[in-house]
Amino acid sequence: MGRAVSAGLGGEALSRRGVLEAIGGWRGILETLVPGMLFLVVFAFTRDEKASVIAPAALAVIAVAVRLFRRESAMSAFSGAIGVAIAVAATLITGKGSGYYIPGFWTNGAWSAGLLLSIIVGWPLLGFALGAFRQDLTGWRGDRQLRRIAFGLTFLWLGLFVARLAVQLPLFFASEAAPPGDNSAIDALGIARLVMGLPLFALVIIFTWMVLNRASQSSDDSDPEAAEDAGEDSSPA
Repeated sequence: MGRAVSAGLGGEALSRRGVLEAIGGWRGILETLVPGMLFLVVFAFTRDEKASVIAPAALAVIAVAVRLFRRESAMSAFSGAIGVAIAVAATLITGKGSGYYIPGFWTNGAWSAGLLLSIIVGWPLLGFALGAFRQDLTGWRGDRQLRRIAFGLTFLWLGLFVARLAVQLPLFFASEAAPPGDNSAIDALGIARLVMGLPLFALVIIFTWMVLNRASQSSDDSDPEAAEDAGEDSSPA
C-alpha cells in the first residue's frame, strides 16, 4: 500500500517492475504464495492435517534462514513465518484442515473493521497514507480532490477485505458442516484463498497507483506556478 501511494503521488509511471516491488518482489511472492499452495496440495493428497502443515512450516524456516545467511532483511520472512506458525497452531488445535485458514479471517476482519471505522469517523485510513508521503498528515483534508480520493481508495481497500470474507467464510462454514470424508469445501476454500490473496491484492495496488498518479498529474496541470513557468518557457526570446 505504501509503495503504491508513494509512487502514485510522486508521478512515477506504472510499470511491471514497480508493481512487482510493491508486492514484495519475486521472493516476496514466493514466500507469500508457496506456503498456502503447499498446504493445499499436501492436504489434497494426504488428507492429513499434521502432515500438511509440516511443509509450509519447514518452508517458512528455510526462508528466514536463507535471508539471515545472505545478511538480507528478514522482516518479511519473519512476518511470513509468524503467519504460518499461527496457521499451523490453529490447524493442530482444531484438528481440522480448515483450521489453517482461521487466522486469515481474523486478519481480514481486523482490516475491515479498521478501514470501516476510519470512514465512519471521517478520517479514512488512506488519507493518513497520503499525508505521510506528502509530509503533512492532515493537509489532505483541506484539498477536496485528495479528500475524495482518500475516501474512495479506503472504500476500495475495504472492499478487498470484505470480499475475501464474503467468499471464504461461507466455504469455511460449509467445510465445518460437511460429512466426514467430504473435503470439497476445504479444497475450494484453499483455492479461493490463493486467488483472492496476492493476485487480488496486486490489482488493488495497481488501481491505487493509477488513481494517485492521475491525481498527481492533474494537480501539476492545475498548479498556477507551473502554468506560469510553462508560459514563460514558451514565450519568444
